[in-house]
Amino acid sequence: MLDRRIFLGLLAGLPAFAAHASDADAAVAVVQKLQDSQTDLLSRASKMTLQQRFDALRPALGAAFDLDGMAKLAYGPGFDGLPDRADWTQSFGDYVAATYAQRFEFVEAKGFERDAKVEPRDGALVVSTRMIPLKGEPMPIDYVVKATPQGWRIADILANGSISELTQWRRALKGLALKDLRQRVASLLGR
Repeated sequence: MLDRRIFLGLLAGLPAFAAHASDADAAVAVVQKLQDSQTDLLSRASKMTLQQRFDALRPALGAAFDLDGMAKLAYGPGFDGLPDRADWTQSFGDYVAATYAQRFEFVEAKGFERDAKVEPRDGALVVSTRMIPLKGEPMPIDYVVKATPQGWRIADILANGSISELTQWRRALKGLALKDLRQRVASLLGR
């Protein structure tokens, strides 16, 4: 027979479990929506110009990524004191989209697979996926998803499980003036 105290203790833990499951579902939904938009684009990318790929990617990336938090980390110390912080964040989002637009020219993939599990890591949730190329082995891509005031958003992408996109962007952009960031975006887009 189950002790009443044990039963009440188990019952009390259910809301926390339900909230965690709901957080995981929300994190997976953000990744799935982004990947669904990318899968559609992957099938047409080779027939599109770089600008067309950029224009197709920018809204989905802007909706899925925590661009405010990522821009702050990419810029580094002094970001909060920037007079043009909102413009820098906007241009950072453009930089991310331009980077993706360039990569998509050479990617030939069927789509993505997602693992059934979501792992907690440092206050965020990691959604594990794989890009399925037309040829070759699947490429692991993990998304670090965190709760933000705007809802669950992607805060970093880990290629092969450990190579942080945000770290790469920080190396390239740390402390960069807005005009220089805009110039890099223009260069990526061949303008």
